[in-house]
Amino acid sequence: MQDFASAAMVRLLVRAMRAQGLDPPPPGLDGLQGSHVPLAYKRSVVEAVLHQGGLGTLLQLAQRVDLLAGDPVHRALLGASSLPELMARWQRLERYVHSRHQVSITASAPGTLALHHHARPGVLEKPLPTESLAVLGVLMGASQAIGVRGLQVDLGTSEAASQRVSLRIGVPATPAELPAQLAPMAAEGQMGHWTLRWEVHTDEGKAPIAPAVEPQPATHLCDALPWPPLAHQLARHVLHDPAAQHTVDALAEHAGLARRSLQRALTEGGLSCRHIVTEARARLAAQWLLDSPHGLAEIGFACGFADQPHFTREFSRHVGLTPARYRQAFARSSAPRDGSLQIR
Repeated sequence: MQDFASAAMVRLLVRAMRAQGLDPPPPGLDGLQGSHVPLAYKRSVVEAVLHQGGLGTLLQLAQRVDLLAGDPVHRALLGASSLPELMARWQRLERYVHSRHQVSITASAPGTLALHHHARPGVLEKPLPTESLAVLGVLMGASQAIGVRGLQVDLGTSEAASQRVSLRIGVPATPAELPAQLAPMAAEGQMGHWTLRWEVHTDEGKAPIAPAVEPQPATHLCDALPWPPLAHQLARHVLHDPAAQHTVDALAEHAGLARRSLQRALTEGGLSCRHIVTEARARLAAQWLLDSPHGLAEIGFACGFADQPHFTREFSRHVGLTPARYRQAFARSSAPRDGSLQIR
């Protein structure tokens, strides 16, 4: 649990505690942009939330994803245009960081997802109820941020219907009611079973709502390359949301061309969809490496690379240096040199 996703979760909880008037444990984390946080400190933050507010407060604080604005993870998740796409991005994040736990989709239908937060195969330690609740809070907050309407969450399995707790975005339970409802579920091991329901609209998945994050998408980064207009159009599309799945079919649809027509047009200019996508992602990653203190893994995930080796390999092929060596060689003196700001 010392990956960048855990560090982002800790930053969120600490900032949310302060916004709520609660006292996070030292050291103070405002402004921390590191990639790692010790498990002991993560647990101390959760314990502080429970001591000062309880399980209901933990769920509410975890929904404050707006407090992560500017983090690469925030941009990557909130680039989703629908709840199913958000879940796909969350699952990619879990795979990227080799998380011990994962959220699996156990059933799906239009406007409904049944989810289970559980240990990965081969991992003996199940998620703590507080870990499941924090993940659920982030998914609820992110769903609201991307414009999911009418979201309702039922906690617990269908077999334990009498103990299920229903939550609705924008209609919170009273401060005394929610902890009383959640405590028995935590004791019974039901906290990791969720059923999400929301309003489905005909435009769902068509037009993503751009989150208010800084820096804004740097869609100009490939403009200086001697590419034909079609390639620049595709590059700007990729740079607007690098974490999306930019397949050949998806790019062809964006360009309004048949798949073969797109490939033929790019081949005539000595290009391919893969080359354009990777070049755009590598250039954006280079900007993050020079202009932000975020860790290498966090930047690689946010820029759409499948995992850390993929990021290192493709960045080196397009830039000529590994991400770490590139940062060491060119980052401003005020930026971190190894991408490893850590709480020790």
